[in-house]
Amino acid sequence: MIVGAAEPRGRPAGRVQLEPLVAVVLWGGIYAGAKLGLAEIPTLTFTYLRVLLATLVFAATVRGWTALIRPTVWKPLLGAGLAQTAFQLMLIAGLRRTTAGTSAILLAAAPLLTVGWLGITGREGIAGRQWASLLVGFVGVALVVRGGMSGLDRVHVAGDVLALGAAGAWVWYSLAIGPVVGELGAMRATGGAMAVAAVFLTPVALAGTGHLRWQAVTWPAWAGLVYSATAGMVVAMALWSRSVRRLGPRQTMVYVYLEPVSAVAIAAVLLGETLTPIQIPGTLLTFAGVWLASS
Repeated sequence: MIVGAAEPRGRPAGRVQLEPLVAVVLWGGIYAGAKLGLAEIPTLTFTYLRVLLATLVFAATVRGWTALIRPTVWKPLLGAGLAQTAFQLMLIAGLRRTTAGTSAILLAAAPLLTVGWLGITGREGIAGRQWASLLVGFVGVALVVRGGMSGLDRVHVAGDVLALGAAGAWVWYSLAIGPVVGELGAMRATGGAMAVAAVFLTPVALAGTGHLRWQAVTWPAWAGLVYSATAGMVVAMALWSRSVRRLGPRQTMVYVYLEPVSAVAIAAVLLGETLTPIQIPGTLLTFAGVWLASS
């Protein structure tokens, strides 16, 4: 998700706001939707179709694409598109191998990775509170991964590692997309990065799409693909951007913590997934670490 630089416009801080709440619930549904689609569609093909469909929806609903021809936009947009490609590939590949709930929890560790990266590269100093957030958060991540290994094979471990890789790619994307958002705005920047990702994925994905037995794909798989590319991505992004403009980033960012919760709940209902006993304290520690890092 992209957070802009708008300031709050005097909305009450204590009331539940519908726009960011719906956005994080829609985002939470992506994980279960992708699992439904991946049950019948190969990983690379699913990733490509998802990115391509999202790009087409962005192109149809967002205006002002002529801004993409500005020379100052090309280079940062290329970097953001490459980061988006890496994120999408690792997210979907990880979801094929691990549970939707575990993937969502591990992806929520992205703010911890951001703090660590900014500290390591010297872009920002790390205060005592942030060191504590890294320690608490990574203990939580370790418990989530360890709990997911119980009774499972190395495929699930690989899925957890890919989910953490997706969190790292999201940090890369979040840093790379900043200059593009400044030039184009959040929606056009996201759509442009998606278009670049679709171009990157096209050559390697076309071979796989040619061998897919399209007539054998059932409607739940198609529904999972369409949902994860439209309501779970474009609609949620539009609601989030509107909330940032209306409420400001600080009030909007509070709702980020509900995304993994919604993902776990939706996966439990649609897929019958549950967290293991050791993953529950791990989840709480991960959230605590993210809260300390973000506050």
